[in-house]
Amino acid sequence: MPRTIRSGKPSGRPSNYEEKVATRFEDIRKMALTMTEKQIAKTLGVGYSTWCEYKIKYPELQENLKKGRESLVLELKSALIQKAKGFNYTEKKIIKENGVVVREEEYTKFALPDVAALNLLLKNYDEQWRNDPAEYELKKRAIEVQEKKLEQNEFGLLAQ
Repeated sequence: MPRTIRSGKPSGRPSNYEEKVATRFEDIRKMALTMTEKQIAKTLGVGYSTWCEYKIKYPELQENLKKGRESLVLELKSALIQKAKGFNYTEKKIIKENGVVVREEEYTKFALPDVAALNLLLKNYDEQWRNDPAEYELKKRAIEVQEKKLEQNEFGLLAQ
């Protein structure tokens, strides 16, 4: 039952949205970093179909999800760039003798640049590296036309 407003103050029982979702926008932004929307809805105690209705009905919910996802995308871009360029990391090794820790050794290592990450970043950030499907189709058609012309010339030469 919808809440009625008397003398400027809402009365009646608060809606599920107000109780379970509207008060948790900060949590929702954090959850959006690691969870699917179904998982977020379940964590908040809301059915997924209801969650989808809330997203349509309450733009502030959609905006908070978007902010959480944008944060995730920035983190992922940063990690991908780091992987593409290579990076230093610290590795610890624990030396044990007869089950007793004798010493700990710490090494600084370098992770080599990743070719797949480099390729992906270049395709996204440098126009020269992009594989444009339309351009590919045009080149394919041009090659087909050239092949047909060659075939026609060959048959024309054979007929003479």
